[in-house]
Amino acid sequence: MAKSDTARIAERLRGLVEEGKKVASLEKASPYSSVEYIQDKDKVHLQAWLSKTMNIVEATFGPDSPQYRHLRELMPNGPYHIGHSFEVYPIVGMLTGALDDLENGFLRNQDMLISAEVFDNVLDQAAELTRLRYKDPAAVLLRVVLEGALQRLCAARNVDSGKTASHLNDALKDHGVYAQPQWRLIQSWLDIGNAAAHGKFDDYSQDDLSNALQGVTQFLALYFGPGNRAAV
Repeated sequence: MAKSDTARIAERLRGLVEEGKKVASLEKASPYSSVEYIQDKDKVHLQAWLSKTMNIVEATFGPDSPQYRHLRELMPNGPYHIGHSFEVYPIVGMLTGALDDLENGFLRNQDMLISAEVFDNVLDQAAELTRLRYKDPAAVLLRVVLEGALQRLCAARNVDSGKTASHLNDALKDHGVYAQPQWRLIQSWLDIGNAAAHGKFDDYSQDDLSNALQGVTQFLALYFGPGNRAAV
């Protein structure tokens, strides 16, 4: 079974914590002075670690998150000016705190990550049904996932959405969460699910359903994956 997004991110953060400790230990005295710092080829390792750290923190928590702001505050002159262990250890501490927040559920957007895991499982079932040529039950599952995703997005943005999936879609477009082209695609996916739910199985083809599954999968990755802005 594939690891969940949350588990994979936690594993990544844990690895960067350990790597940061090793990077800090690379500090040594210069041959030209008694000052110790991370130098020469070890500087490459340091910069690679900083780059990975910045990428995972921004992608996971978002550029406006306290975690990412704290990271930037620890590098006031940018990552290329970090060169001492006393500058590395606070970043290791920040990563440790971020890992603890993630593992203990103290994140605004963690609900979105968990939602993505649940949605992915249901979509996997729909994809398997589609592969077996059971397009109609797969279309019903597709609609369940899509409506659940729209409900989550509305709740995250405090959008007054009404009751139907189409109203949810309208409300998210009207509040600028996404533009008309995305709204139109979502409505076409909902049309397939509605047709299946009402027994109008000839209103869509196997190819229509396969394309819709691919589109919904991409939609979920955009709005519910790590670093999404849906909960901001």
